[in-house]
Amino acid sequence: MDQASLEQPEVKQSEVEQTTLLLPGAPQKPAHRNRYLPIGLTLAGILAVLVALVTLPLWQDYLLIDKASPSSPHAGTTHTVSKPGPTPTPIPFDPSVGAVLPTHRVVAFYAVPGAEPTGPAYVVNQAMLDHLKQQGAVYEQLDPAHPVQLGIDLVVSVPDSYPGPDNTYSHHVDDDTLRTYVDFCQRNNLLLFLDLNIGQAPVMKEVSSFLPYLEQYPFVHMAIDPEWMFPRHDGIPGTNLSNVRSSDLNPIIDAVAALPQKYHIPRKILIIHQYRGDGESASNPYDAGEAEIADKRNLHSSPLVDMVIHVDSVGGFPGDKEEKKQQYNEWVGNDMQHYHNFRYGGFKIFYKIEAKTGIMPTKDVLALNPPPMVITYGN
Repeated sequence: MDQASLEQPEVKQSEVEQTTLLLPGAPQKPAHRNRYLPIGLTLAGILAVLVALVTLPLWQDYLLIDKASPSSPHAGTTHTVSKPGPTPTPIPFDPSVGAVLPTHRVVAFYAVPGAEPTGPAYVVNQAMLDHLKQQGAVYEQLDPAHPVQLGIDLVVSVPDSYPGPDNTYSHHVDDDTLRTYVDFCQRNNLLLFLDLNIGQAPVMKEVSSFLPYLEQYPFVHMAIDPEWMFPRHDGIPGTNLSNVRSSDLNPIIDAVAALPQKYHIPRKILIIHQYRGDGESASNPYDAGEAEIADKRNLHSSPLVDMVIHVDSVGGFPGDKEEKKQQYNEWVGNDMQHYHNFRYGGFKIFYKIEAKTGIMPTKDVLALNPPPMVITYGN
């Protein structure tokens, strides 16, 4: 055998490596193409996290509002998920809104319906209204800072000198007549004061009979005249002098003060007429001969009612103007400062009775201290 036949064929290194990879149980050597696989997977994971962070707000918006594509069954439909908003803070009721006082001055005509001697409002017609407007314009011209609100002070609980069927020495104005005045005032933008004289009738029963008008109509207010009140059945209207106590008047004040909050209506005016002095300096304040209101200092005060002490004294005699001014100074000016339970003064003038000595000029009325915010005219 020659040397050539004895030589083994040359095996290439690459073939050996390939053979080794195929042998079972031989250690596997990774191929060069898998060397970068872990790096690629890591980069892909990082990229996925970044994409998720960027697109998360968009997905949240999509969940709230689905803007469907034209081919979607929801195309053109917007689905909104409402979020509960903050509970609005309720606006507290303010009884001053729409109240007459203190921004306006009231000028009113007084009367018992059908009784001409009592005042110019005994009948409601255009002539009466024109007269009232003329009178109010004089006050507004002198004090334009307080526009005049016109009104009627109407006696609806009328005192009698006889007991009547209910033994109350008083009677009510009939419903039709009262309705005529209510409608007239409503049409002509007038205030209407329901004036209670009461006689011997139970005080709060009388008040309760007329409160529904105050509840229903913002322009209706109330007045009380102690001169004609005999809650202890100790006198006859027009015959005897009266004497009332704060305990007689306070339930009225409280009832009127309760209306604004209960019915959400503007604050009411309550006129308390005063014809004679109170019992502050009297030896016996409960003696009708010495005082009309025994304990005026004990009258209730409330920010929910505009209480007016209204001087009702009658002139028509020499020196009447000075006397009425002095009474106003005492019963309104001084008592307002001493008692602190009312804020406004009122003043009454009688066209016919006081014509004998001359009607007090408007400028003199406004010169009273404090200037009266309610002024009424009788005959």
